[in-house]
Amino acid sequence: MATYDVTAFGEGGIRLSVPVGDRIDRVSSFEVGIAGTEANVLAGLSSLGWSTSWISALPDSALGRRVETQLRSYGIDLGGVRRVPAARLGTYYVEYSGAPRPTQVTFDRADTAFTRMQSADVDWERMLDTRVLHLTGLTAALSDSAMEITAEAFNRAKDAGVTVSFDVNYRKNLWSCETAARVLHPFIEDADILFCRYDDARDLYGLHGDSDSVVAQLSEMSNAGTVLMSRSGTGAWAAVDGVVGHTPALPVDIVDRLGAGDGFAAGYLHAWLDGDHDNAVASGCAMAALALAQYGEQVVTTRDELRGLITDPGRSLSR
Repeated sequence: MATYDVTAFGEGGIRLSVPVGDRIDRVSSFEVGIAGTEANVLAGLSSLGWSTSWISALPDSALGRRVETQLRSYGIDLGGVRRVPAARLGTYYVEYSGAPRPTQVTFDRADTAFTRMQSADVDWERMLDTRVLHLTGLTAALSDSAMEITAEAFNRAKDAGVTVSFDVNYRKNLWSCETAARVLHPFIEDADILFCRYDDARDLYGLHGDSDSVVAQLSEMSNAGTVLMSRSGTGAWAAVDGVVGHTPALPVDIVDRLGAGDGFAAGYLHAWLDGDHDNAVASGCAMAALALAQYGEQVVTTRDELRGLITDPGRSLSR
């Protein structure tokens, strides 16, 4: 039996954000948060009682320990994290805004401890000692070595019979559509569980039409038994063994848009691990709503709270 339920490989870092209405070039202080798309998924799963492990690299410094402290508090096993002396930590800046300006994200992730990580730095035995390995296209975009490790992890997991969950998670600020489409196609083709936003399917692979049609086209591109496609506030579509279904989004007052996709992946994987396939997409939508309704990127919830959102999404008071 595997030691972990879900293991993920990816970068962690610091998120510095300014309040709605402020501009980065004039702000006098930043709110500090911890970021990392794969770690966000693990945090949500850990809060729901699953055993999780994170494979990464961090600076052996106070900044690196700041990331570790927060992620460890969620219950994530950090035994697979390499500590690198005199290294940089990935950082990104968020400028929240209201219409008509979009929220702006600026990355500072070059030459970090993680982007310099090599295959020899990975504890492969630990990485594959899991029921599910979760990988993302965002990590593949960070450096050549990060892409190579992501591909090696994917192939090793497939060879070992480990279920591979892959989230396309395209970021236009990190690489072009053309490069991302080419590099990510093998992952999309052979993942066991595939997550992809509607916008990513359109921009990377030119898939057009209504959501039912696009998720069906994604399913035809992939050998994944389950293809999941989110589309902003309209909910999520699933193609399971070729059968397409839609689950609406929960009503939510949006506090922070970042981390909703990671919440969706965590919610879906939670139900999948439980064998609750009938409610898996609804579980993903509920976790995405929780992410949108809070500050910060890691969703911490309970099984009871999540179950309540699925069975009674309109409840406004709990007592």
